[in-house]
Amino acid sequence: MTDLPGVILAGGRATRMGGGDKGLRHLGGKPLFGHVIARLSPQCGPLAINANGDPARLSAFGLPVLPDSLPDYPGPLAGVLAGLDWAAALGARAIVTAAADTPFLPADLVTRLQAAAGPTGLALAASPDATGTLQRHPTFGLWPTALRDDLRAALQGGLRKIVKWTDAHQAGTAAFDATPFDPFFNVNTPDDLTQAERQLNPQRVWGITGWKNTGKTGLTERLVAHLTAQGLTLSTIKHAHHDADTDHPETDSFRHRAAGARQVILSSPRRWALMHEGGPEPTLADHLARLSPVDLVLVEGYKSAPHPKIECHRPETGHPLLAPANRTIRAVASTGTPPGHGLPLFHLDDTAAIARFIGAEVGL
Repeated sequence: MTDLPGVILAGGRATRMGGGDKGLRHLGGKPLFGHVIARLSPQCGPLAINANGDPARLSAFGLPVLPDSLPDYPGPLAGVLAGLDWAAALGARAIVTAAADTPFLPADLVTRLQAAAGPTGLALAASPDATGTLQRHPTFGLWPTALRDDLRAALQGGLRKIVKWTDAHQAGTAAFDATPFDPFFNVNTPDDLTQAERQLNPQRVWGITGWKNTGKTGLTERLVAHLTAQGLTLSTIKHAHHDADTDHPETDSFRHRAAGARQVILSSPRRWALMHEGGPEPTLADHLARLSPVDLVLVEGYKSAPHPKIECHRPETGHPLLAPANRTIRAVASTGTPPGHGLPLFHLDDTAAIARFIGAEVGL
């Protein structure tokens, strides 16, 4: 870790995402800002966000919000300048910047930029594109505060292209590998967000959630039958909130457990099972790591886990929808027409339509 301040650049208008703050779009159950902060904060000293507009909308992150000091959205360099002015007031000699829409930025970004710094102290990150050509990422850089007045004059003179200014100041290049996934992948469009979900969750996982007696198990059963009939391979994980047991007192394996065995493996030519007695409950990630590769894992329960889900709903149970308060729920399957969720709505018994929706969401 270094004491250099870090600045998350989020001053753009996100037109390809329909406007608003890209950093507030959710990925894996938390905002993109949260992913960037989690990756950058261990590498830096104080952090700030460069963003224009009402700073109150970003108050949940507990970071200073730095607006551009120049009008008319002159681009990322204006955010760099705002960060440099902020850092100079702190007595810092440089800042490190990262884009707000890059949830997989390198864990060694800062040290690599420092090692690559040119004679003026500038450095930009780079990674190879699909052709193997090294492409710089101008929003990921090391910027000395001593150059802020030069940058201000350049922006006031109409400069907008970052690399034109950094080349003039002999910026070094920190090259990063882009396999198996480019760490500088940025979320510009809704399709990019879907791709990021797949990278965050490489084992295709989809959840079936809802209150008790809303049809979760029935839907899971029908989806498994429907999708396996199409030639796909599936596994399921079911979360039980009670003292679940799959063994019976009449079996030899139950007698092994009753005698005190911590783990019992029951094996036959057609199937095998491992039963584990005692200890803390494994996480969903622990269970997923134990599964053999399949096309799709359906998870029943685990409503607070970050994977995407469809909510089962029956109005007659009297339970309210979980969806309005749970951003990981992507659709609702109901026997009625519950209001107030704004998500795709399916009839609970329309297995084929629900299967098509899930398949499209996870890329099957």
